[in-house]
Amino acid sequence: MNPGSRSIQTPPAELDADEDLGRGVFSGRNRKRARRGIIDFDIFLESEQAESISVDRMDHAPIDELAVWSRERARNRGPSRQFYGWAVLKVRDAGKNGRTVKATPTPQNRCHADILLNLTGEDRRRQQTEHAIRLAAHSRWREAPVVPDSG
Repeated sequence: MNPGSRSIQTPPAELDADEDLGRGVFSGRNRKRARRGIIDFDIFLESEQAESISVDRMDHAPIDELAVWSRERARNRGPSRQFYGWAVLKVRDAGKNGRTVKATPTPQNRCHADILLNLTGEDRRRQQTEHAIRLAAHSRWREAPVVPDSG
């Protein structure tokens, strides 16, 4: 399936507080723990330079299509990378504690959004970690469906 030819429409620019956001999980260890109800905060950590966290707007595409996109992202990261599922939380929870959520569709993923961390001053990594811990605390696990490989 070619990601540029998806049959879904672009989601609305405004996010609804009840929308689900999914953070892709590419670690087998994180998957095992999430299956037991433990969402590791490192799922929500990016590089120290990052100002935001990339997520999928889960309510605006069929889950199979979101899984295909995520598997393509994993493949782009390296041949041994795997996609397992998502840590899922509501927009209302992602937008707490000084964070904001913004729709940021891309040609490859019309359902893309970013959780903006709005970091201030020094000690960026500590701030990122605090945000990651809070996001993980509001998250639940959603296993990726088994879908035919796109390529």
